[in-house]
Amino acid sequence: MSSWVQILLDFIWASSGLALVAFSLGLILGELRIVNIAQGDLMMVGAYSMYAMRGLPFLIALPLTFVVGFVLGLVLERGVLRWVYDKGFMTTLLATWGVGIILQQGVATVFTVSQKGIDPPLKGLIEIGDVVYPEYRIAAAAGIIALLTILLLVLYRTALGLRLRASIDNVEMAAVLGISPQRMFAMVFALATALAVLAGALIAPTIAINPTLGLSFLAPAFFAVLISKPGSLGGPVLGAVAVEFTFTLLQAYLNITVAESILFGLLAIFIVLKPQGITWSWITAREEAS
Repeated sequence: MSSWVQILLDFIWASSGLALVAFSLGLILGELRIVNIAQGDLMMVGAYSMYAMRGLPFLIALPLTFVVGFVLGLVLERGVLRWVYDKGFMTTLLATWGVGIILQQGVATVFTVSQKGIDPPLKGLIEIGDVVYPEYRIAAAAGIIALLTILLLVLYRTALGLRLRASIDNVEMAAVLGISPQRMFAMVFALATALAVLAGALIAPTIAINPTLGLSFLAPAFFAVLISKPGSLGGPVLGAVAVEFTFTLLQAYLNITVAESILFGLLAIFIVLKPQGITWSWITAREEAS
């Protein structure tokens, strides 16, 4: 029983972090229609930002990291992406790939390639039955879940969210109704960048920090977005939970290398068989089937 409690806690922690990354990636793909290969490297920037500010209290460094991510997103959108939106899929793919390489090399130059680490702000352990689990992971997972809930409520229950969803559904019609596409694109990319950076900052106390740490999150996050319905904002979150749940079950019985291979194989087959993704709404799915 204790082993399954441990697995459940690990699943909640891992799926919450992946969900935040997938949500940020889904925002960019849904609004800007580009695949951001640099999303994992933006997570890495968040981890190194926390390392650079390790002398500050954690609750001060964390919002500062979010601000760093937002400003970085604006710079990247205005300086790079705005010039390649209409150049086609491959151009935007190469542009974001180039951004990722620059971020990796820049961090390696400033901090060197040796692994870094930071102490978690909460060093205690929580006993759940026979399982002892780090207090920080539980607190960080709860914080991420609360943040994603707030973001989804804003997107689906506010005028700002309505404008964003309108521009995702039909950017030309949204422009006719007075919604500035360029301003919306800049805001969405900056927010998505800040969320990826924030995810890296929250995960930083639990991993070894190095210039390539974001690569391990990139593929699962992409699959989480791809198995959701195109343009869906909540779908990537549920997709991340589904991906991490499958991986957790596989890892419970297999070693991590075999589990990852089977996971990505299953996801690839699923995308081939159902390229339109899953409609994560029972009511909407029922309406589409009728």
